[in-house]
Amino acid sequence: MNKKMTTVAKAVALLMATASTAAQADLVITEYVEGGGSNKAVEISNLGSTTINLDAAQYVLSLHSNGKTEAGNTATLTGMLEPGKSIVYHNGSADEQFKVGIESTVTYFNGDDALTLTKDGAIIDRFGKLGEDPGSEWLDPNDSNFSTKDKTLRRKASVTTGDVNATADFPGANNEWVVFDKDTADGLGCPGEGACSVVVEPGVLLITEYIEGSGSNKAVELSNVGGSELDLDAAVYQIGLYSNGATEIGNNEILSGKLAVGESIVFHNSGANDEFKIGTASTITYFNGDDALVLTKDGAVIDRFGKLGEDPGSAWTDPNDANFSTANKTLRRKDSVTAGDTVADADFPGTDNQWVTFDIDTADGLGCAGEAACGSEPDPLPCNNCEILTPVADPDTFVREDYYSNVINGDFDSPEAWKNAISAAISVGHVEITYKQVWSVLTYSDEDPTNSDNVIELYTGNSISKHSNGGNTSDWNREHVWAKSHGFPSEGQRGYKDAHHLRPTNTKVNSTRSAYDFDNCADTGTELTDAPGNYLDTAKRCFEPRDEIKGDVARMIMYMDTRYQGNDDDMPDLIAVDRITTADEVSANEPLIGKLCTMYAWHQQDPVDDFDRQRNDAVYKYQGNRNPFIDNPEWVKQVYGDQCGDPVNPELDVDVIIEAPESVNEGEAFVVDASKTVAEDGTELTFAWEQVSGPEVSFDSTAKVLNITTPKVDANTTLAFKLVVSDGTLETSEMVSVALINVPLELDISFSGATVVPEGEEATITAAIADAPAGLTYAWKQVSGQSAEFTADGLTLNVTAPEVDINQTLVFEFTADNGEDTVSKLVNLEVTNTQEPGWTKPDGGSLGAGLLMLLPLAWRRRQSK
Repeated sequence: MNKKMTTVAKAVALLMATASTAAQADLVITEYVEGGGSNKAVEISNLGSTTINLDAAQYVLSLHSNGKTEAGNTATLTGMLEPGKSIVYHNGSADEQFKVGIESTVTYFNGDDALTLTKDGAIIDRFGKLGEDPGSEWLDPNDSNFSTKDKTLRRKASVTTGDVNATADFPGANNEWVVFDKDTADGLGCPGEGACSVVVEPGVLLITEYIEGSGSNKAVELSNVGGSELDLDAAVYQIGLYSNGATEIGNNEILSGKLAVGESIVFHNSGANDEFKIGTASTITYFNGDDALVLTKDGAVIDRFGKLGEDPGSAWTDPNDANFSTANKTLRRKDSVTAGDTVADADFPGTDNQWVTFDIDTADGLGCAGEAACGSEPDPLPCNNCEILTPVADPDTFVREDYYSNVINGDFDSPEAWKNAISAAISVGHVEITYKQVWSVLTYSDEDPTNSDNVIELYTGNSISKHSNGGNTSDWNREHVWAKSHGFPSEGQRGYKDAHHLRPTNTKVNSTRSAYDFDNCADTGTELTDAPGNYLDTAKRCFEPRDEIKGDVARMIMYMDTRYQGNDDDMPDLIAVDRITTADEVSANEPLIGKLCTMYAWHQQDPVDDFDRQRNDAVYKYQGNRNPFIDNPEWVKQVYGDQCGDPVNPELDVDVIIEAPESVNEGEAFVVDASKTVAEDGTELTFAWEQVSGPEVSFDSTAKVLNITTPKVDANTTLAFKLVVSDGTLETSEMVSVALINVPLELDISFSGATVVPEGEEATITAAIADAPAGLTYAWKQVSGQSAEFTADGLTLNVTAPEVDINQTLVFEFTADNGEDTVSKLVNLEVTNTQEPGWTKPDGGSLGAGLLMLLPLAWRRRQSK
């Protein structure tokens, strides 16, 4: 025994050598979970008072199994860890309540395995006794409840520094651990002896930008400046316009949908210049510098702009800031403002002016919260814990014929020969990036085409901030589409960090997908609550992704199967099989995944699109190689067609000829004609049609010619059909797609009736719609001018002209609605002022000029009545 201890001491001497000032005393293992099955996790916390930069040194958590002194599975800590914050590593097969933080093989421990936490090789904390196998668990003779097996252990609150003597008895005479029952998970994610309390910073909706420019250059921006997503449908969120000191709401907008942290809603005037046309056109922007805006939630004021009930003349100004004005300026909310101004009738802008002033017609800040122009001060890092990457290839100069020359110019007699040639082509130039660098690659490869600050999550399809990456349930993380437990469980292996099959995925959904194979299981599985359209059947061991990404998944799996042929020192020969792999195969890290021919069909169903090409170019830029099945989708058939019943050279000697339109409008009929498909030898052929995508339509599945009437759709979509032609023995198939176009409602609206009316008199305006479809409903509303009394009856508007001081134009909006779409058109009614009896125009001279100078004052007084 003494000899063994001496050997262990020597083995860890180097680790202990720098354990003094070099070690980080504040970083401590604070929780250990060894529960039922795979319910295993370990928590590391910053118990100090300052943030720890985990990238400034090499912080590693290591697993030492069965008394070994050498490290087995490891996890490298990265990023910034604030005081009181924790990092959790969990087993990928654990129950959901244990899946906090990051999935890691460092949790492949039992009760007799030790853990060490090191900084640059020096031990700064430990769990268990290094170099000892206690049998099944470590026990404490002074505490019969203590065990490192089938227990949850939390570090006592009194412990603030790590245990650096890894070869000392464990837990020792001064036991530092509090014991909880097996499978207790409520403390994961926070240090301390108690359960974690969940604190979610709420979303905060503010008016963040106001533009009152020249002409109709008017806009208002609302932003979520809080800490979590806002569900605008969970309450009645409304912004209202109060004109000329009114206390009654005028034009207004009801907000709806989800508003992520940092995202904005913009309403603009439809008559504004193009640079102001961000977001949605709205009459809420029919304001001048003397009109107030009030933002409410369920009727309660949550923010305001201007002073409700006051008409300041032409603009609100600030005596302490000569540049501030609510007329002819762009105003942005200061970055320091994180709560709304809820006193709508208080002075504006008040003594604490919350607004930054910009010149008239400044538009470059619309669409993002903050004082700066949108995109003017980008974060130097693309996401949390990311790196700035150096490109290794230029997609702009990529030449397909050069990159794939050995394939294009080759002569191959088998699918395997095709596959080997393609593998050789895509292996050249492949630069091995780190798993940390994958974060950065994904911010480029999966960037939202409509919002460069966000990435698109694979399974949810949600657009999420690039900086919301990490291990929390609302974060996105790095999903191994070819699950890493299917052949490459170690981070050191090239396939583990190959960005061509790594995608941004909601952390919770990533855990749900786990290591399951891909197959059709929507009919037998359960739809994911957090990712509708995706299905999981745990009994079948099957995961089915949403339709929009089925082809993406297929081509990533085929890339991995083709790229890794066993020619890399650290990678096995990956094989996509046409079956679901077994639990034992996954546990043994067998390099197999299924189900190949289902994914072959998905590739056909969901063809390559611009997003696939964006990914391919971005990964090529930083990893140096490409996915051949995105560049050459027809090669999928060359490599996998024979395996999946779609041979490259079918023995049935038939040219399948299908004539169909490229696109058809909703509600219209069209023909898919395969009658020109005949056998050269005159053999009678049978036809079998199957619809593979799009809204269901009716047709004769055995006819040569399909007569199809399309349904109404809410958005453009694709109808895809598969035709199988058979001579009774052999068969061949062909796909045909028709774009189904959603046609917006278009109406030819004209007006008749009065265009001019004296004040106080009635006028009638009648709308007419040429070739009006059945089922329309109509509505009228006044959108501009002095408020007038009016009644509307279908197409007819009856208006009583208000009294006016000068001639004035009233604008009314007529809307026709078919239940799905609306069409609106404006009509003007000029109200003329009637001169009072006895009034005559003044002649020249000083008296006349003086009277003219008094007229504005008189008008002002009359107007204020």
